[in-house]
Amino acid sequence: MFQAVTRRIFSKLDNLKTLLEKVKKNQEDMKEEIKTIKEEAVIIKSVQDLLEKKIYPNYDKFKESAEFFLKESDNKFFSTLGSKWEPYFEKKIRKPLSKRLRSLRGTLCARVKTAIFENFSNMLPPISNVAKASEIVTWKKKLAFSNCFRKLFEKIEDDENDTYMTKIIKNVWPKKKNIPNLQIAWAISISEIFLNPKNEVIKMSEEIIQPALARNLRKIENEEGFEYESDSSPTLQRPVSPERQKDPEKQIEPERNKGKKRIIEVKTLQKNLKKSKRKVENNEYEEEVIIRYIKYLYSTMFTSPFNLFK
Repeated sequence: MFQAVTRRIFSKLDNLKTLLEKVKKNQEDMKEEIKTIKEEAVIIKSVQDLLEKKIYPNYDKFKESAEFFLKESDNKFFSTLGSKWEPYFEKKIRKPLSKRLRSLRGTLCARVKTAIFENFSNMLPPISNVAKASEIVTWKKKLAFSNCFRKLFEKIEDDENDTYMTKIIKNVWPKKKNIPNLQIAWAISISEIFLNPKNEVIKMSEEIIQPALARNLRKIENEEGFEYESDSSPTLQRPVSPERQKDPEKQIEPERNKGKKRIIEVKTLQKNLKKSKRKVENNEYEEEVIIRYIKYLYSTMFTSPFNLFK
């Protein structure tokens, strides 16, 4: 009988040991999951930060933004990295961060183009996004196309408040209360390049947008007027050095060409944009959900395994 009792005790101890090992493994898995979620949260916050402050960041800006949000998320973990921070950034953050930012830029660029067609409705003839160069040239030579470019900064006929450009910007960020100057300048640059008959492109790239972005950002910051220039040179004919392409704030503003001008003041542009008051964008909600999930995991992962028997 004593041996039978002993066997039962050892059997229960073995079961308990197995259970504890499972709990330990689950906690380790949860730690890894939390670590992954933290990295994802850092990437989400960094993308939003860079998209508002530096649409085309260099390596240092990527690292600086990621470092800031990792410290904010878990400064204790960041402190343990020490000299391993840069290898960690390279391995875990840089590539997914760069990919996410590039993807979001592409999405927003597509939304700008869609908004252009929506707001010029029947005035702008359609074209495929994969059209051949010869088809793009023919398309941009149409009179209706030139008229749309000329009207970009004009008031919409049946709208006392908005110009075509302000309406385009509102369509791209319908739920955003205060749109940063950099993003406004970026949307204007895409619209100008896309609608300019002298620019034989419809696909956007950093090299194409950078010169116009620098010029338009400077106009907004200096509270200058936006204008239609009938004889303006194509944006693509303004070469920029690689160093200046990386930083729009270092761009040299091209000399203005004379021509027919229709001006809209930047203050009016910004005032009209601020009239749109709705909820924050979906990505901000996604970020809040992730942060709450992290807190939940923290509160549960270190629960004593013996609580399972209660």
